Amino acid sequence: MLIAWSEKGVCKDSTISFFAHSDTFKHYYYYVYNCGSFRVTSDYEINRESGFYPLVMIIMDGSLKLEYEKEVYSVSSSEIVLLDQFHPHHYWCEDHCSFLFFHFNGKDSSSLVRHLLEINASPVFSCPQFEQIVETFSQTYRTLIYHNLKIERELSIMVYEILCQLESNEQMYVHNIEHYSKSVGQAITYFQQHVHENVTLAEICDVVHLSPYYFTRLFKKETGFTPISYLSNLKISLAKIILRTTNITISQIADSLGYSNDASFINAFRLRTQTTPAAYRNRLKALERFGSIETHNQKTIKNNPSLTALQPSVELEDPVKKSAGANAANSAK
Repeated sequence: MLIAWSEKGVCKDSTISFFAHSDTFKHYYYYVYNCGSFRVTSDYEINRESGFYPLVMIIMDGSLKLEYEKEVYSVSSSEIVLLDQFHPHHYWCEDHCSFLFFHFNGKDSSSLVRHLLEINASPVFSCPQFEQIVETFSQTYRTLIYHNLKIERELSIMVYEILCQLESNEQMYVHNIEHYSKSVGQAITYFQQHVHENVTLAEICDVVHLSPYYFTRLFKKETGFTPISYLSNLKISLAKIILRTTNITISQIADSLGYSNDASFINAFRLRTQTTPAAYRNRLKALERFGSIETHNQKTIKNNPSLTALQPSVELEDPVKKSAGANAANSAK
């Protein structure tokens, strides 16, 4: 239900919605406790010793001040705040600010929030895909406002997409492609469906029925990336999820994502993350040992069944291929 919200410093056109979810849904999926759109003045101030759920704030205009873990941050438009509910936080407006927000929970949300804060080293995120994050939120919120539908599933997808986008500096999976032209939307869908293959520019141009020159210009204009760069970023984004949530070898990941050999995968990964796949995984394991994050590998899930992390669909090597490549796989562990 959409509610006009009234409290000190919150303008009268601000709105918020609260949601009730089944226990089953809350156990297995991310869920949104509330979300809204606030316009605030210099009278607005929130000071909590702890919160009830993690909070995401998407700053659209103006600025906020944030005090978190004894540091003070100035948060401006086009920046995003992520707050762990277990830490005291204090934020206030000195002039004016407009922001979108949602409190969420469920699944492994607390450990994922800790992971994102750890890798960002700050609760304030500057994302090159800010406009995409706003669109992801806004489309879901518009559905809520104008259609008053039960959008439990759509809210869960929204949370997952936004959190994934906060982690990566590259373009992530796009769920809503309606704001792209037909040809670019078709290409993005094709890339998502064939991310495990070595798709060429000629192949994708055949799919959208455009010349390579024209299509490349169109795709870059609408997404900011060339088609092949977009696909490469998509592969690396998926590789990071696989490295974080499984124990399969570097060779298996390279093969499953359509790379010709391990070296090609490692070079592509280093180019986009400034580290190697093995170093990325080892760093996460080190953080896990110190209790900063949980990477949701088979051991942690066995010890804590509530960590029901999604396992990416990865096609492992067949027995013949596995035997032939055993030495390479062992050396990549």
